[in-house]
Amino acid sequence: MGVVINHFVINISLLFLFTSLTLYVMRTVLPIQPTSPRFVRFWFGVSNGLTAILLSINAIELGDARIDLRLIPIALSAAYAGPFGTIVTLGLIFIGRMTIHGMSAPFVDAIFMFIVFYLFSLVVSRFPIHRGRGYAIYVGFGALLVLIQVTASVDQTVFLHVFVPYFLMLSLGAWLCYWGSKKLETHLWMYLLHTHRATIDELTGLPNRYRTLEHMNDLEMSGKPWSLLVIDVDHFKQLNDTYGHLAGDAALRQIGQTLERSCPPSGFVGRYGGEEFLLVIEGSEGMEKVAEDIVQTVRHTTFTFQDEVIPMTVSIGAAVAGHEPSMVVFERADEALYVAKRNGRDQVRFA
Repeated sequence: MGVVINHFVINISLLFLFTSLTLYVMRTVLPIQPTSPRFVRFWFGVSNGLTAILLSINAIELGDARIDLRLIPIALSAAYAGPFGTIVTLGLIFIGRMTIHGMSAPFVDAIFMFIVFYLFSLVVSRFPIHRGRGYAIYVGFGALLVLIQVTASVDQTVFLHVFVPYFLMLSLGAWLCYWGSKKLETHLWMYLLHTHRATIDELTGLPNRYRTLEHMNDLEMSGKPWSLLVIDVDHFKQLNDTYGHLAGDAALRQIGQTLERSCPPSGFVGRYGGEEFLLVIEGSEGMEKVAEDIVQTVRHTTFTFQDEVIPMTVSIGAAVAGHEPSMVVFERADEALYVAKRNGRDQVRFA
């Protein structure tokens, strides 16, 4: 009994390990569901197929019989990735069994069960079923197929000593695996949500002050040459006072979009705070042209609020980083910005 429990724990650990790795790697495309992009469902099916093969290799020995828990990753694929994920998982199991065991009578029976299970997943996918309930249905149906297969081929003694423990381990393992997957998926989803909120400016959708300064620090630590543009919206307080904060918010969003379009491939643009933006460029070549183009683009881009055209301009202070801290570069660019402000705005000044 101790050996059986030990093997069961090993199988559950394998399930948790591969499921956790899969969800972590695919964390940016969560939640995984039957309507997810095809490549997401494909790789989720591949992961579960490989897990099922590993479970069959590490089968649990009960007397002279060997049982495995590969039905659990099959049910996970069906519940999360729908029929497409199911067929990918079953296809990999088919290839694995063919490679390891070759053609045999049990193998032919397994193919028949795979086909029936896939057809069943097609039927279930047509109904709006909660994922947890669908998972339980898939596990139950798979267990029923196993029960039908073994009832006619084994005596009552073997059934009681082998397959009753199998169904108990399958039920417990299926519940543990789904519970763990659900908790991990929720944790990863919340982590991504909080990371997004911590690094993205909610108004403009650009990286926020923290993320932008972090990028500047990364460039400083890399030792590569880089340039900084400090961009400030002209007469922004007057715009807010005249047209209200909704107009100011709309103006910031539009300028943020303009900066994104004007940002070179090697650049990084973020909102520093208020009406101020930072554009960080790797290297210094072409920095002057980028800055001048931004000034002209903002000047000639029509901003309309409540059917009224409002002129918008920006002033820019630019600096090329030497062997100095990133905040020193920022201070030099900021001083150049105030020179641009004092000299009439709507222009670029270089430190």
